[in-house]
Amino acid sequence: MGIRAAVFDIDGTLVPRGQGMPSPATVRALSALSRSGVAVIIATGRARYTAEPVLGALRPDYFVAANGCDVTDAAGRSLWSSRMTAEEMYALVDFCEDYSLPLEFIFSDAYHAYVGYDSLTRRYARVGADASLMRMLRDGEDHTRHLRDMPFSACTAMQAGDVARFAEKYGHLGLRFLAFETGWYDVLRADADKAVGVGRLLELLGVFWAETAAFGDGGNDADLLRAAGLSVAMANGSPELRAAADIVAPPANEDGVAVTVEKYLLPNQTASVITD
Repeated sequence: MGIRAAVFDIDGTLVPRGQGMPSPATVRALSALSRSGVAVIIATGRARYTAEPVLGALRPDYFVAANGCDVTDAAGRSLWSSRMTAEEMYALVDFCEDYSLPLEFIFSDAYHAYVGYDSLTRRYARVGADASLMRMLRDGEDHTRHLRDMPFSACTAMQAGDVARFAEKYGHLGLRFLAFETGWYDVLRADADKAVGVGRLLELLGVFWAETAAFGDGGNDADLLRAAGLSVAMANGSPELRAAADIVAPPANEDGVAVTVEKYLLPNQTASVITD
């Protein structure tokens, strides 16, 4: 069965973590893939409004943002979404306030820090976060933003012991904590992740998982790669992801996505998309 959709993580996959935009070779490869009739889908932990600036000249056909909770088409029209309940949101706020742990929520307009805004801004500055993230972080410690609409997901700084303590008290909510780097977690509803969001989009497109290729590097890509008919882990990704993937691509800083797309998904291209 041929590939009709290709799904790409951003950080660590399309671009090296914390480093600029997709290379010209990557933009050419994904543009050629889209022109060939394959739906190019971005699946990222970022909100769409912080993903688009990082993608630069790359224009995907669809976005599955906020770790699968916000699915939109190229024009930004909502196709499907999953939002936290008030009970889920307040459980996180109460716990993070009790233990002085920074907490931000991804809303439709911006990231709002409900706990530890100052520590989050310092952290972003320390790790060299891109300007789009810095620009979209708001001080939400007045706890009013959710009165307009509920967040898609959350992000917090915790240790494994904190995650266990949260589960002891609020395990009935089923919230999932996905580590994306040491001491930092994306927090999702029990029925939401990249694979769920992409699955909803594939249903709308009439595309089967067996007709889908997925590229990723981290723990929040694991379910997505397991579901895809063709799974591609980056060489800079986690050992577990690489071991389970069909293909291990060169690392992000060596145009691994472009190389792999050209080799496996664009076999009929007469000219290399890698060569300038």
